[in-house]
Amino acid sequence: MTPARVVVSTLAAAGLVLAAAACSGESEEPTGLETSAATAAPTTTEDPDAAAVAEIEAQYQRYWDIVIASENELDESYEELKTVATELIAQTQVADVRGLVDTGVTRDGAPVLGPPQVTVDGDTARVESCVDEDGWNVYQNGEPLERELLGPRPRVFDLERVDGQWLVSERVDQSEATITC
Repeated sequence: MTPARVVVSTLAAAGLVLAAAACSGESEEPTGLETSAATAAPTTTEDPDAAAVAEIEAQYQRYWDIVIASENELDESYEELKTVATELIAQTQVADVRGLVDTGVTRDGAPVLGPPQVTVDGDTARVESCVDEDGWNVYQNGEPLERELLGPRPRVFDLERVDGQWLVSERVDQSEATITC
């Protein structure tokens, strides 16, 4: 503790003792003043899941980046998908892209992702965000596909930590969302 803090702490403690003595009606000077006051070290409360939340948010963004590129480029490869998702989710996305190819559907643009809300529970997590796909254009056989523009809609994903890395493990039905868009 610096000398200035010792003096301030000592003066503060002395003031408290004097105030207590004045309230008790005693006129004697207080005895037993401490010359050094113990001060508690400042405590910082860090969220133990803060690092996990940051990793999950980054992985969530990477997941969307890969899915968007996959659908815009009709890329059926799942190697990149496996870096952000479990095998089942990667295979499901590849099947979705194959379905687009088979039906002559192409896309361009990208959805707008709202800020994710992350809940971590050990080695599992849930991410919810509002996703607006209105700007993610859909064409069939080169012609714009008529579709209802719905604006932002909730999207929910479960993630799990696998070998120290967070992976999307489930696309959860949006009816389970706790957020509103």
